[in-house]
Amino acid sequence: MDLTFKALMNYVSRLSGVDLSRYRESYLKRRVELRMKILGFQTFEQYLRYLRLNGHDEVKRLIDTITINVTEFMRDKTPFEYFMKVILPTIAEKKRKVGSNILRFWSAGCSCGEEPYSIAICTLEALGRGWNLSIYATDIDEKCLEIAKEGFYRASQLKNLRADIVRKYFDKEEDGYRVKRFLKRYIRFKKHDLTTEKPVSRYFDVIFCRNVMIYFSEKQKVKVVQDFYDALVDGGYLIIGKSETLPMGFKDKFECVSLKEKVYRKISLKSMDYLIHS
Repeated sequence: MDLTFKALMNYVSRLSGVDLSRYRESYLKRRVELRMKILGFQTFEQYLRYLRLNGHDEVKRLIDTITINVTEFMRDKTPFEYFMKVILPTIAEKKRKVGSNILRFWSAGCSCGEEPYSIAICTLEALGRGWNLSIYATDIDEKCLEIAKEGFYRASQLKNLRADIVRKYFDKEEDGYRVKRFLKRYIRFKKHDLTTEKPVSRYFDVIFCRNVMIYFSEKQKVKVVQDFYDALVDGGYLIIGKSETLPMGFKDKFECVSLKEKVYRKISLKSMDYLIHS
């Protein structure tokens, strides 16, 4: 192990009380490099110096980044229930009125794929298969994207799903479950850095970005949320993590439709003009 990286890990373990020896060095380096990229550091030495100056706050963010990929399908059920029972019927009604069957969603910061697959399952269960469904799923971590594309998960990761849902959307294998091919077809996985790149596409009906922006600076949050605003259709929805908030300056661009589930709806330019001139 690189001596500077070893000193960095020892410092983080000592300050956080978390034993990092159970993680592979390659995995730890990938997670540390994610934080370094967000903060603009080139070397482990620079990052270690920053940690010593900034202490517990950044160490907590790093520990969260290291442990965040232990995920499950629909780990937090209520946002998905709101998506199924409120958002999807509302969108479907609007689409039918204009003769469209196109649905476009974006899972921004999709980790190992549980969220985009959950979005697809919710949509099919709520609306059936008679829709032209596209789900863009992006993450900065290539290893996570490889796992997501493979679509293989342990039984423990599916524990929040009903048995009939598991049978319908997964194939049982010897040591786990694999997402069925028809479900994979709805999803496009792509490497993408929210903090530096433009949106992957436009005209999204819903964007999920849950428990991702907690790792960003305020400046980065402003950039990312503005990108989401630009990428959504008028009246489109943004769903963020329950512990997250939108940065300052977006009250005239998003209205909160569910404070409990942290769901926001894009205010259209026409609506803004009406409010200004009424």
